[in-house]
Amino acid sequence: LRVCDPAMGSAHFLVAAAGYIAQYVATDPSYDGELSLTEIQRLVAERCIYGVDLNPMAVELAQLALWLTTVTRDEPLTFLTNLRCGNSLVGADVTELLAGEGTLFAERLARDSAAILAKIGEIESLPSRTGADVHVKEELAAVAERLREPLESFAQEQVVATFGSEVPAFHWELEFPEVFLGADGRPRANAGFDAVIGNPPYVRIQALGRALADWCRMRYATAAGSFDVYVPFIERSLALLRRGGRLGFIVPNKLLKLDYGKRLRERFADERLVEELIDFGDAQVFEGATNYTCILVLDTGGQEELAYRRVRGDAGDVRSALVNVPATETERFSIAGLGGGPWVLTAGEEARLLRTAAEGAARLDEVTASIFTGLQTSADQVYIVEDRGRRGTRQVVYSRASEAELELEPELLHELASGGDVDRHAFLPLRNLLLFPYHRREDGAMRLVTEEELAELPLTRAYLRDHEDALRARERRAMDREGWYAFGRTQSLGAHDRPKLGVPRLCTRLRASSDPDGRVYLDNVDVNGVLLGSDGPSTWVLAVLLNSRLLDFVFQRSSVPFRGSFMSANKQFIAPLPIKLPADPAELDRLGERLHDRAARIAAERRGFLDWLAGAIGARLGDLSGSKVLRAYDEHTVVEL
Repeated sequence: LRVCDPAMGSAHFLVAAAGYIAQYVATDPSYDGELSLTEIQRLVAERCIYGVDLNPMAVELAQLALWLTTVTRDEPLTFLTNLRCGNSLVGADVTELLAGEGTLFAERLARDSAAILAKIGEIESLPSRTGADVHVKEELAAVAERLREPLESFAQEQVVATFGSEVPAFHWELEFPEVFLGADGRPRANAGFDAVIGNPPYVRIQALGRALADWCRMRYATAAGSFDVYVPFIERSLALLRRGGRLGFIVPNKLLKLDYGKRLRERFADERLVEELIDFGDAQVFEGATNYTCILVLDTGGQEELAYRRVRGDAGDVRSALVNVPATETERFSIAGLGGGPWVLTAGEEARLLRTAAEGAARLDEVTASIFTGLQTSADQVYIVEDRGRRGTRQVVYSRASEAELELEPELLHELASGGDVDRHAFLPLRNLLLFPYHRREDGAMRLVTEEELAELPLTRAYLRDHEDALRARERRAMDREGWYAFGRTQSLGAHDRPKLGVPRLCTRLRASSDPDGRVYLDNVDVNGVLLGSDGPSTWVLAVLLNSRLLDFVFQRSSVPFRGSFMSANKQFIAPLPIKLPADPAELDRLGERLHDRAARIAAERRGFLDWLAGAIGARLGDLSGSKVLRAYDEHTVVEL
């Protein structure tokens, strides 16, 4: 029996696996040996447990962890030669290296494999009861390593040729030939581990570096789009399993729905690989880190149905569920029908309602012009200022960059909404303004205002000049050029002054605010915009639908969770929402307009009261502790206020 963790860290999973296997052997009625539980666990750690990690310190900690759980008073430390350092994702494929018959590599591998395997077999057969026993094992391991070195050097050269420089790698077949190779140096029948377990790293492609990201895209079919490194880790680990082997990983539950998981989900469905999913929703499994995870169990033997268990609650609820997994309510789903799209695992009445909502409906992105993200300035402290009213023809603002109140011309200033400003139907009172240094050309495209046009706005020009050094330094000084006062990103510049809806990026309930006049600009990734199509539904109709309980029901089951019961409303989760229009949408039009007007009046009343309150107490509400409660005064009692 061979169990591997390809990203073992300090070996928490391997220690648990060794203990589990040892306990299983010791309590098996058919076992009639005389070894104690600790002695069995020592043998399991030596012969059954394999681990790899990129960090040499992690390898040492893993060895220490297994030593501490297998130490006995009268015997030396367990001989652990199968915990290795390397990059599990990077390595030569021996099958490819053997493709050219008669190569020196193939000849040497065929010649030395039997000797290497013989030495490893001797190591596994010998005891580790005395220091002399361990010394003999060390000598045998050194001989095997000397035989492997020229083979690994050749394999490493192939990897370096791809990367163009030396890179940490791990050549699985050569490092663990007893798992993958026969005595003739060819891949042996049913090669691979019996189980692969662990918690692969959650690292976005942007943090990998270009060379490693390119390698993953070249080597792993599932590494597509803006992928996370755990995706190729799953593919790599599946390839390490024997036929009928099983994989158990803790991975982000967004794998079930995000776009970059599509190819992996397709493979899961096509090969019927998923045996079980335990979804923790927004419950936290790891202390000191915020992650939204699930346990994924794969069976390379294939399964017709997957068992899906959903765990809700806090960390205590998670622990209780894991202590007695079979007691957790289970739903079963046919794997073949899931495909590569988002996996919305619901059954019964919920599934029926989702099907009914989708029948005859178009997707939101099919009936609108676009779904876009907010503006990204790369210098929000300069471009986003607080609205402090008017003084004659001038706009009074507070600038965080200047740490001062100042006056600006209003021509380039626009109301700005963040995700928290989006309410149902109408925006909440907006407190921030965006300095937007762009004009629309006659052909409809946006252009940066010229220096001459800025000169006609002396206060605005002076303000930007005060922060010129910081603005030029943006984007690693890519903005140190003519037009240095432009935004760092130019996406969706022309979408904000048009009729649209705003949808917050994170929300506990799907909600959308109408902006029928294109008056409100949207801030960064905190809020998405939905731009109307020329022949699609109106702002009012879309607002009624997006704020409805039905679409919120669909959204809650197709999005991914965040802490605090928040759900992600990024484009990929709202674009597929089903939009079904009545034959005559006029009634929805009238309803949407009334709801917007009522919500806008409530927002104006709220702002008027808050402005009066700030003046009455002589302090800005934002400077007071508890200001969030004050701003939501109509949701609290007088005592609470």
